[in-house]
Amino acid sequence: MAISRTGKLNKRLEFLVKKKVGVGPNGTDKFDYAPEFKSWFAYKQKLISQIVEENGGTLENTQTIIVRQAQKKPPQLDWRVRINGVDYDIVKLNPDIESDGFLIIFIKAVK
Repeated sequence: MAISRTGKLNKRLEFLVKKKVGVGPNGTDKFDYAPEFKSWFAYKQKLISQIVEENGGTLENTQTIIVRQAQKKPPQLDWRVRINGVDYDIVKLNPDIESDGFLIIFIKAVK
């Protein structure tokens, strides 16, 4: 799906960032993912080549989503995304280098 206007971004997600939540019994720091901010997004339709790869297992449990590139903070590869209570690791970020319009994010469900 080509995004040409922000009205197509009609679903909500939450970016999660790994933060220190305490100290473990042996003195090591404990970390967990905590909500950072919410954003609007849309799912990107997969191409036939991606579907073929998915059947081979390389894209299993993955989604491709689109968000506005201008966010409160730029998304990072070590962040997670939460959609409808399901957490996803960010696998790849594909920014729009020409117009700073939309960012394509490849996500994979956390097991």
